[in-house]
Amino acid sequence: MRRFYFFALLFPLLCVSCSQNRIDGAFRSATPNPVQEDDRPEIAYNKKKIALENESINLFIKRYGWKPEITSTGLRIEILRDGNGALLKEGDKVVLKYETKLLSGEIVYHWQTDSVKRFIVNKSEEIAGLHEAARQLKLGSKARLIIPSYLAYGLAGDGNRIVGCEPLVMTVEVVESRD
Repeated sequence: MRRFYFFALLFPLLCVSCSQNRIDGAFRSATPNPVQEDDRPEIAYNKKKIALENESINLFIKRYGWKPEITSTGLRIEILRDGNGALLKEGDKVVLKYETKLLSGEIVYHWQTDSVKRFIVNKSEEIAGLHEAARQLKLGSKARLIIPSYLAYGLAGDGNRIVGCEPLVMTVEVVESRD
């Protein structure tokens, strides 16, 4: 019987102690106030990094006098030759001739040495910027793309020739397309 009273008194104390935490002499709720995204230092760092990358991209465009359109995601695309037929859509099988450069002008990939790109729009493991650009092209289209790093290979790079946080300049030509 004594054990029953002991647990009967101990149980409410355990419940109360689990629902509140004592910090610096004051009680507070166990549920912390939500941290505003903008208050976190990693968010501020990433925003600054993206702003610097965008500045580099804009200076690159100005240096060469290009006139690309910018999408809501930050992809820059300049259609050099309009193709025939309908725009490519999700699920289309596409073959591209391409050249991939860094902003420094260094060519890292080229279709003549690395083979053409074959992928399914929005259904394959190509970089997000290329999928987005493909939906604005037709068979026979040729375009110049400037792909921010967050739409390319991100922080990790491609594990081969492109390091992390590297925006890409691509020239692509749609040479084959089918549903």
